Amino acid sequence: MNRTALWSIFVVVCLIGLTACGGSNSSNNVINNPPPPVIAITVSSGASQTATVGTAFSAQLVATVTSNGSPASGMTVTFTAPGNGASGTFANGQTSETDQTDVNGKATSTTFKANATAGGPYNVTASVSGAASPATFGMTNVAPLAYSFYLSGLEVANLHNGKNFYSLAGAVTMDLNGNILGGEQDFNDANGLTSPQPQGDSITGGTLTVGANGQGTLTLHTNNANLGVGGVETLGVQFVNTNHALLIQFDGSATSSGSLDTQTLSSAPTGGFAFTLSGVDPSYHPVVAGGVFTVSGTNLQNGLADTDDAGTVATATAFSGAFSAADSFGRGSVSGVSLAGNAVTLNYYVVGPEAIRIIDVDANDSAIGSAFGQGSATFTNGSLAASVFGVEANSFETPFAMAGMFTTNSGAGTFTGVADNDEDGNVINPAAAIGGNYSVSPTIGGTTYNGYGSLTITPGNLGHVSAMGVYLTDPSLNLSDPNNKTNGQGGGLVVDLDASLGGSGILIPQTDTNPADVTGNYSFGGREYNADTLDEFDFVGLGSINSLVLSGTGMVSDPGQFFTTTAADSGVIFAGTATADAVNVGRFTMPVAVTVSGVNPVNLNVVLYQASGGQLIWLDEDPNGLFVGPLQQQGSLTGLAARKAAAKASVRRK
Repeated sequence: MNRTALWSIFVVVCLIGLTACGGSNSSNNVINNPPPPVIAITVSSGASQTATVGTAFSAQLVATVTSNGSPASGMTVTFTAPGNGASGTFANGQTSETDQTDVNGKATSTTFKANATAGGPYNVTASVSGAASPATFGMTNVAPLAYSFYLSGLEVANLHNGKNFYSLAGAVTMDLNGNILGGEQDFNDANGLTSPQPQGDSITGGTLTVGANGQGTLTLHTNNANLGVGGVETLGVQFVNTNHALLIQFDGSATSSGSLDTQTLSSAPTGGFAFTLSGVDPSYHPVVAGGVFTVSGTNLQNGLADTDDAGTVATATAFSGAFSAADSFGRGSVSGVSLAGNAVTLNYYVVGPEAIRIIDVDANDSAIGSAFGQGSATFTNGSLAASVFGVEANSFETPFAMAGMFTTNSGAGTFTGVADNDEDGNVINPAAAIGGNYSVSPTIGGTTYNGYGSLTITPGNLGHVSAMGVYLTDPSLNLSDPNNKTNGQGGGLVVDLDASLGGSGILIPQTDTNPADVTGNYSFGGREYNADTLDEFDFVGLGSINSLVLSGTGMVSDPGQFFTTTAADSGVIFAGTATADAVNVGRFTMPVAVTVSGVNPVNLNVVLYQASGGQLIWLDEDPNGLFVGPLQQQGSLTGLAARKAAAKASVRRK
């Protein structure tokens, strides 16, 4: 082998050796200098939440960190919320905090609490070193839900001659879970239990708890230990829709009926209003009032009222006064008002721009009612068309209840119809034919009082009922459900002005008398006065109506122990079959069996008047009892803010 060949072999061997020894080889670089891991952070839970301002979000924020696709423990994650606007804070009171991932790569924040600013969705981020982008949690802060409520009835404690009228009105705010955040109220029995003025009672807490059918309880914790049970009032509720519920007091301390409505504080009441009040005077005799007035700024002007004070009737008396501005709970005062020569101090609670609840807060007299706007309407006789009406006394001294329907001849100012009347447990001419005269918007002393009216039933047609005041309201308002803009609009308020009777009620346009349209689920209620025990029980419930057959369950407040020895019962069964009146289309009779657990059914003889398929008025006309109440077709309860009740919650108190 020559020298040249040997040299070539040596070079090849050396090159092979250098390669084997790793010279500048890329594989050796990978082994000694591996690439950095791929870090990622993602949302595990807690995104897309909503909370009321000032309250905690229900779930903590959880982010997962991975390294090359595997959970990474011991990593530091920083949660960060916006520094201004709608945002929130963690347990440290700051808008950011750091947390470590666990063995599963999860980092969990402390409780995140919405700040005082409504808005969203806004982003809370979770970031970790090395990740290309943070995880993002979309959060929303919402304003508290606000409700206005009012009730009246009889209380058990602090009795006046064996029983006591009382009225209650107020407003509360609550979070999305039904927790009461705060509120104000006024209570008045005109017998020593009157909320301190001008501040009223504070509502410091409580809970709204309902089942899937919208039935349940509302507890209100007040700073007035004389009310309810040690300052805690429990109300039974039956929601008609998310914005409206029927109420009864349900804690054994009293019994009453009323309503709860979503409150809108977008603007102060202004323009023309119609109103009614019902209660007791300083001598503890029944009194009712009704009329119209105008609000301009803080001035109450052009007021014209009718009153019936223990049989002393005064009609078309002028009054004026002043409105204070409403506070954050929609509560304000009305001062300087004199009705038929009697000064009265009123507070009001806003439901909306055209609906307010009003309560007399004088220590020696008590009354409660509503005022509804008249909008831009100019009312004439033609504004009062076919209508259904219901009127009831406040169950004190001279109770009575009536319901009926009529059609009008506006040109002649006359009406004809049919009605039922129960006076002190004495049924007066069921299905009595009625007729008479009416007028709307008279001019008195050069001033036209828009919507003020009178309706006179020919004496003798309907027992002692003859003189009625009628006060028309905005045709776009549903007086039974002020936030409802889809049906039941129009009508007015009514008071009875007969010397031997007195009561207040509602008048609803009658738009549908087809019995087939009375079908579906209906929320219902009533305030039953028992002529035998001189007491009352109140009830709310929900029932299905199919082929005019009612099947429902409800809650009964019964401190007078008409049914049992318990003061409040739930799961009460209501059942009945309606029969259409062959002569008077839109009128029905219905025996209703009311069954409280462990007690034989009590049968009530009920008459119904149909304003439409969605709204009826029913009247009990038994010899020993009477009530007038609403049946309102139930709407959607989707999104109702409340805790969910157990399947069969019950309150029983000896």
